[in-house]
Amino acid sequence: MKVSDVIDRATKRLAKAGVPSPDFDTERLLARTLAWSQIDLISRSTEEVPGALKRKFDQMVARREKREPLQYITGTVEFAGLRLDIDRRALIPRPETELIVDEVLAGTEDVPLRALDACTGSGALALAIKKNRPRFQVYASDISPDALKLARQNADKTDLEIRLVRSDLFTAFRKPFRVITVNPPYIADPEFPGLQAEVRDWEPRSALTAGADGMDILRRIPAESVSLLWPGGLIAVELAPDQARAVADLFEAQKAFDSIRVLKDFQGYDRVVVARRWKSS
Repeated sequence: MKVSDVIDRATKRLAKAGVPSPDFDTERLLARTLAWSQIDLISRSTEEVPGALKRKFDQMVARREKREPLQYITGTVEFAGLRLDIDRRALIPRPETELIVDEVLAGTEDVPLRALDACTGSGALALAIKKNRPRFQVYASDISPDALKLARQNADKTDLEIRLVRSDLFTAFRKPFRVITVNPPYIADPEFPGLQAEVRDWEPRSALTAGADGMDILRRIPAESVSLLWPGGLIAVELAPDQARAVADLFEAQKAFDSIRVLKDFQGYDRVVVARRWKSS
């Protein structure tokens, strides 16, 4: 069967299954199967797809029909210039989380200091920071042993040295850090059934939901980070748009932070709260 025909049939299958971007996903999967570029799919559209590769592709399409995320099928995800391994052990890193990387890089220099990425999942944030700030001593923590194994896999793959620690948020740490980043679970439990199938049915719920209003972990962060952040240190926390004001107020209530700001994502939604520990404290 010709490449163009394979694409047409698979696109129709995915569209019928309700996949949000059937044409894009079909092309990504076929390019992956053939080890071609997207341009190759156009310039070589009349070529025949070998039988063995067609069967492999059909298996991947069948998985996507069940709404398994594209990244889990391919086993890879791009994040902040890194190609990382990804599977159901961890949440798929989102583009908006790169806002935290940008904020850390804008607010620091590459000098020896301790940095912590809590709720690290696949290790994406920790590794992106380490790549751009090689002199940092980066710690990455998660409560999930499986997620930590995936983070270790990605550290080995990228040849970036980070220290992995199992921890419920900050509980395993005593010595303070100059930088703390957190992308915690923040979806409200009642919202879970209505999530997109790719998220609800495939990504680990423990990395998604956090109580009746999604704030169970977020409420802990301002108070528990006070003793773990050096004066002048930076903390950046990802959250849902409707939680940003409440979390900013929690940081304010500690009377230990200043320069409290809310960053908007690429779609204009409040997405990250940033604060600095008072230097005078």
